[in-house]
Amino acid sequence: MNTTTLLEAAMLICFGAAWPLANLRMIRSRRAEGRGILPTSLVLAGYNAGIAAKILCAWCGGALAPIVWLYLLNAASVGLNLWLQFHFGRHESSRGPGDFARSVLQGVRGPQHSARAAALR
Repeated sequence: MNTTTLLEAAMLICFGAAWPLANLRMIRSRRAEGRGILPTSLVLAGYNAGIAAKILCAWCGGALAPIVWLYLLNAASVGLNLWLQFHFGRHESSRGPGDFARSVLQGVRGPQHSARAAALR
């Protein structure tokens, strides 16, 4: 393994460690508050692009890099997080009109926006 592959693996391990913890916290709280579907979708798209790049490199004559398994593991964890957002967000939407939309936009606009919006109500 060369240095660039080791550094790429370190990056994927560091980024990937946060997703299972976030999934566990969301499962325990049964709430999708503070999570944005759009940012999570962008992260998932990035992991999918990394997987596609590794597959294309293998297609062009190289061997499939073992690091692709870290990309797949991270993409699966982010995909689970996205599914949990939809699942718990759907249940949150039964609490009142617009709650789900506010929880989705909170991830895009940031938590300070929702605090200001709550103060204005």
